[in-house]
Amino acid sequence: MQTKKAENPDLSKAVSIGNGTWWVGSGGKSFLSRNSYFREFKGSEKVVNLLIDPGPPLDFDQLNQKVTSIVGGLGKVNMIFANHQDPDVVGCLPYLAKINPNAYFLASEDTWRLVRLFGLNSKYFRAVERFKDGRAVLPSGHQIHFIATPFCHFRGAVMLYDPDTRILFSGDLLGGIASPGLFAGIDNWIGIKAFHQLYMPSNAALRLAVQKIRQLDPAPVMIAPQHGGILEGELIETFLERLENLQVGLDIITSLHDQLPLLLDAVNEILDAGRQLLGEDRVAEIMRAFEVDGTYPAFFTLTRSGRVQEIRGEPFETIETMVKILYRSLDERQKNLLTARILKILLDRNLPPFDLLLQQEAGPEFELSEAEF
Repeated sequence: MQTKKAENPDLSKAVSIGNGTWWVGSGGKSFLSRNSYFREFKGSEKVVNLLIDPGPPLDFDQLNQKVTSIVGGLGKVNMIFANHQDPDVVGCLPYLAKINPNAYFLASEDTWRLVRLFGLNSKYFRAVERFKDGRAVLPSGHQIHFIATPFCHFRGAVMLYDPDTRILFSGDLLGGIASPGLFAGIDNWIGIKAFHQLYMPSNAALRLAVQKIRQLDPAPVMIAPQHGGILEGELIETFLERLENLQVGLDIITSLHDQLPLLLDAVNEILDAGRQLLGEDRVAEIMRAFEVDGTYPAFFTLTRSGRVQEIRGEPFETIETMVKILYRSLDERQKNLLTARILKILLDRNLPPFDLLLQQEAGPEFELSEAEF
């Protein structure tokens, strides 16, 4: 096991992040890391072992290895908590249910309505809404608090707060892409912003969630999301303030008309970035693929100098198609460079990232913060 804040922690092992609390996730070097957590509550007479957001089947072997290194095996897990029902959160539940069929499952009723389709035994399900004031007292004597964050991004999403360690397990809220390490720094905001603009439905939902976090007493000293870096100290308030003022999802879609000038600027800057990597001639050749031939309208209207002056059709889909064609001419290193540059171009203009960008598995040289070339 690694210790909290170890320099360059070995993410193939469990990493201690607080008293009786470990990161046991996977994908630490991938574009969208997956964070699972393990909490050992030691009381004077009883011990409760809680697994938080256990993860997908892809990560099961690593989860098993890491939890085993802490308490001897997944069979010793007493309780499992899930923020919501996505497969990257609960995909390995069927395996866990077979290893320990008596472990209790804690989640919202909305989450259970979908998770139960795995064939789990309802006898061991406990709806978090049914605990008075959202607080559960464990057999170890400890308390855990449940904080509903509706539509962040799922209707039944619920955070878990451990007032003993003052760690808030926030699920997708404050999660991010392309996190360079287990613990977040100020540069993580770019990946957090990109993730929320794509997956969160509205600023109203974010504001409600931020308000609930600020009402926690005692205030959390650490926020542990299901993706990206773990937040500590002053960074928590910095990112909460930014989050409550961030346009996401429908906010962006409904204001698309006002964004067209920004999109034109963005697509031309993306083309400039492509020219730096591929050269003028190759980019000009690629853009000729979008010229009108009498069978279908042109995607772009270009000036004589090759600048885009009009985007036809659905703007984001059209630009994403162009980026896909650019990628075909790039090696992996160049793809990483262009992906980082495109994300910065979009986020600088408060535009959402494309689905395509979040599907890229970035190589070790990928840097999202202030990537230039």
